[in-house]
Amino acid sequence: MKSRLFPTFPALRAGLVGVAGLAGLVGLAGLAGCADTRTGYPSLVPRPIEREVMQAEAVPPAPPVTPAPPAPSADIAQIVAGARSADAAFRAEVEKARAAIEAGRSAPEGSEAWVAGQQAYSNADIARLPVADALAELDRRREAAVDAGDSASEAAIAEAQGQLQELQEAERALLVALLPA
Repeated sequence: MKSRLFPTFPALRAGLVGVAGLAGLVGLAGLAGCADTRTGYPSLVPRPIEREVMQAEAVPPAPPVTPAPPAPSADIAQIVAGARSADAAFRAEVEKARAAIEAGRSAPEGSEAWVAGQQAYSNADIARLPVADALAELDRRREAAVDAGDSASEAAIAEAQGQLQELQEAERALLVALLPA
C-alpha cells in the first residue's frame, strides 16, 4: 500500500520511524534555530538620546484637585423639594395601582390578575427611585462638605438627609403594607 501522507520520506512511508522519531526530528530542527554564530552582543550602555532623557528635569507634579464647593442651602432645599414632589407622585402611583395589587394578591399565582398585580407593584416600587436618587445626591454633597471642612453645610445636609430618609421609610412601609400577609 502506497502512503499518500508521506510520499517524500521513505522511512516514514515504510513505518520505520514512529511518532517519537518524528518528534525528535522536529525538536532538533527547532534547536538548530537557537544556535547563533554571532560573537558580539548589543551593548547595554545607554544611547545618547537615553542620556538626554535621564538628565532632563522632572515634570512638576499636577496641582491637587480641589473638590467642588459644597452646595449652598438653596440647592439643598431644591433637592428636598424635588424629593417631596417625587414622593407625591409615588403616592399617586400607589393609589392608582392599589386595586390591581389587591386583586393580584387573592388571584392564583400565574393568572392574569396576579401578573397585573405584580406589574402594578413593580411600577409603584420604581416610583420610589427619585427619593433614593435625592438621598444619594445629598450623601455625595455631604461627603464634599466633610472633605472641605464646611461644618455648616454638613449640618444642613444631614438635616435634609434625615427628612428624606423619613420619606423613604414611609414609602417602603406603604409598599410593604400592600404585600400579601
